[in-house]
Amino acid sequence: MIASRYAYVALALFLASCATPTPDLSVEPPVVQDATGVAEAPVARPETPIPDDSLLPLLKAEFALRQRDFDLGLALLTEQAALLSDPALARRALRLAEFVNDTDQAAMMAVRLVELDPDDGAAAAAASGWLSRAGRPIDAVYYATLAFENGYPVNVATNLGTYEALDEGSQVAIAAAIRTIAERWPEDDQAAIAASLLARLEGDFRRAQSFIAPVLERSPENIRAVMLWTQLMLDQSSDTPFDLLATTVSRYPDNQELRLQYARLLGAEGDYTGAQAQFVFLLKRDPDNAELLSTAALLDFELEDFDKAQTKFHQLIALEERPDEAHYYVGRIEMANDRYPEAIAAFAAVGPSREFRDAKALAAQLLIDTAFASDIKTFFEDQRRTYPSAAEQLFLLEADSLRDWSGESLKAYDRGLTAFPQSFSLLYGRAMVHESEGQLGAMEDDLRSILAQDPNHAATLNALGYTLTNHTQRYEEAADLIERALALSPGDPAILDSLGWVYYKLGQYSESETLLREAHNAFPDPEVAAHLGEVLWVQGRQFEARDVWRDGLSRVPDHPIILEAVKRLGAELP
Repeated sequence: MIASRYAYVALALFLASCATPTPDLSVEPPVVQDATGVAEAPVARPETPIPDDSLLPLLKAEFALRQRDFDLGLALLTEQAALLSDPALARRALRLAEFVNDTDQAAMMAVRLVELDPDDGAAAAAASGWLSRAGRPIDAVYYATLAFENGYPVNVATNLGTYEALDEGSQVAIAAAIRTIAERWPEDDQAAIAASLLARLEGDFRRAQSFIAPVLERSPENIRAVMLWTQLMLDQSSDTPFDLLATTVSRYPDNQELRLQYARLLGAEGDYTGAQAQFVFLLKRDPDNAELLSTAALLDFELEDFDKAQTKFHQLIALEERPDEAHYYVGRIEMANDRYPEAIAAFAAVGPSREFRDAKALAAQLLIDTAFASDIKTFFEDQRRTYPSAAEQLFLLEADSLRDWSGESLKAYDRGLTAFPQSFSLLYGRAMVHESEGQLGAMEDDLRSILAQDPNHAATLNALGYTLTNHTQRYEEAADLIERALALSPGDPAILDSLGWVYYKLGQYSESETLLREAHNAFPDPEVAAHLGEVLWVQGRQFEARDVWRDGLSRVPDHPIILEAVKRLGAELP
């Protein structure tokens, strides 16, 4: 064990004066028992002097740990552990890497510890686990074998998580290692589960069952084994795939994890009522569990059992657990019950989260249907004061909500751009409103303001080029803009459509058709169909043109751009 009087004294002083807890990285000597089971004093290990070149780095590591600079401490410890042949130092570095959850360093130190102490089964197990997390499954199964040999079985099945994405050589190596482990340790549940999962991945369901059946006999409450058996029954389209799982849940009613997995699987298979019933049992045992409450509330919501769902969502709010999600669904429930003021209040309470945008958009929609433009403006002003970090997004939502009131959407964009003068989203949104109102000069100014900041903004290059194509005769300029956009976003169907359309305006029918067909194949949008049909029509291929237009109208009946093209060209669609 590497130690020196100075290092020990320094470390003792550091730890004794710590004001905040640090990870316990000390290495305790093992307790030795004699034949009667009475503990003996630990055997003193001879100290190995610290080399002069390592003393300062190790002291720096201790100072770093005292200052809770774990990154520096870990870097110094791992560097020295790689240089010095001392298992205790490698073990200490491993514990620190695990504490800070540094996957690569933990894997490296676990491997180093096995090199220094080949009989350390715990180190081999740690190496297998961390190598698996690091995406090195072949190395992981090698160390898993060492762990088994030293009496430390590990969950070797974790190395099959990415099995199907591996190359054939890697699959062969991992499969061979797992089969060997299962053959050498046939009574081990971990080994059998891994072998069963491997057989399932290979499509050999009967063999998979043969591995898992003994596990269920030895350990009937083993959740992984029960779930794997159930999945095998589903794989084989069994008429009663859940029988074993349901029986096991009934046999072990207090096993919350098993019941939770049963509930989740029922939900995944679309049996929401069955899943709901299981969550009733789960919540009786753990009524304030946020995860259970949230999942159960969502199930109630899907089943339109709104009263039960709302009760659970309000419970989550009271517990201050997942409040944004809970307020959002309370708003949805109030909206479904035509209680609009309550719904708006609930949506207003949703903070920045994945539900944020939809909540504010739904609140705005209710205000559009029931209030005035001034009420919408007031709502969003209040929201910006409450959630200043989301102000830009709220300006965008406000502007979109005010489109039905003449001039109000532009005013909202103007207010937003006063606060965020360089916002691409606000400039682009205002440009689209200018276009819809025929203010092409103002639209072009906004789009060019974006390009002044980012000349390679592909969406803006395409939007400006497409607008020039449709509303001016500046076709060469438009083509240049769209070609630049396509170079930045190759294969983008919207840009292919724009370029095909401007080439049509330039009389380059062959190039236009090629681009429009590529766009239509990738994204059969009616607007693209309108363009492709027109290019075919002017080339005298009327039957093909009509087929393309009919296909577009089958997707969106009465699509205005297709109907305008048909009328303008004098084409009839019988």
